This record gives sequence, C-alpha cells and structure tokens, in this order.
Amino acid sequence: MPLQTVTISGHSIEFELPDPDALLNEAVEGEAAGTPGWDPYWGMLWAAATPTAKLMQFRPSTAVTALELGCGVGLTGIAALHAGLNVTFSDQSPSAVAMACRNAARNGFPEATGLAFDWQSPPANQFDLLFGSDILYDPRGHKPLLVTLEQMLNPGGQVWIGDAGRTHAPAFASLAQAAGWKIDNRDHHFRPIHQPAHLQYRLLILTKR
Repeated sequence: MPLQTVTISGHSIEFELPDPDALLNEAVEGEAAGTPGWDPYWGMLWAAATPTAKLMQFRPSTAVTALELGCGVGLTGIAALHAGLNVTFSDQSPSAVAMACRNAARNGFPEATGLAFDWQSPPANQFDLLFGSDILYDPRGHKPLLVTLEQMLNPGGQVWIGDAGRTHAPAFASLAQAAGWKIDNRDHHFRPIHQPAHLQYRLLILTKR
C-alpha cells in the first residue's frame, strides 16, 4: 500500500492510502448494490483535510470526545488525537473506517475506535465535537448530515466542518441556520471570516442556538 507523510503542528503523520484497484472494486460493488450516495473517492486526500487538520490545535478546551465524519484515510482525526481528543473515526465505507484506525495505530494511537454508518441512520452515540473535511460537496447529503449532527452532538458541543470553498457550502450554511444553528466562519489561521468567498478555505463552526 502507498504511504504518505504530512507534518501537522510539529507532528509527522504517516498514513496508508488504499490500493486504487481495491478502491475501484469497492465502488463498483457499492453502486451495484444500489447504496445511495456511495462515495468511491474516500481514499483521496481532499483539499480541506490538511488545513482542517492543522486547525485541530485550536479545538474547544471543553471537548474530550470527538467523532470524525467522513474520515476517509483519517488524517484530520489523527491530528485531533495529537491535539488530545478521544477520537472515533466514522464513514459510510467500512473499509475507510478500518484504514483510518490502522493509520491511527501507525501513528501511536492503537486505542482509536471506528463506526461505519450512513447519515440516514445515525447511531445513538454522542460526542463533544463532531468534525469533518470536504463533506458538503453533495447537496443530497445536507439534510441527512444535519439530522446526524442533531442526534450525535452532546449538549453544548460544537461541529467543525472544513470546506475548500466549494459551490454547495453556502447552501448548507443557509439550511443549517434555518434549522437553528449559529455559524462562525474561520480561515486557515483560525481568524474570523465575515464574507466567505468561493474557492476560499473556511472552517464552519456550528453551535446550536
């Protein structure tokens, strides 16, 4: 399996990437089974993953438990582990969850756990911090994502979503605000953004009003 190394906040994080042929076979099987919203690209290191990982050093001081949504290979979750959070990796793909846990163990966190589930049917587990990167690209997933956030966030917790300024992020923000969420936008230095721009990275911090 190919390996890649990224330095995040002084920590050298080495992670395994999936074999392209195995990823293609999984995508074909998922589509053949009619799985809605199947994502064959979880094995890519998406644009928002690295800046979001770097911002984990600013994580809420009151947060202890955290869930990475759409973990993929687990880079951001591993950065959150280095930041002192008790992280659970989650994804629709069981293969992604297994790889993220292996990558966490590779970097000194063998105790990290995982959950494979669809946002249409979130489990009852709750966490102080829910976070993810590049998970707003498909507007069909926005309402199920909000249901998952409602059910899986502990009272008083926060949601962090890193986005590379994609087209559908403003639509999600509007939907979330209409559902009673307050949104604070930050840049890759954790500075406030008052008017997010297209193709500009932003971290959406959601808290319930």
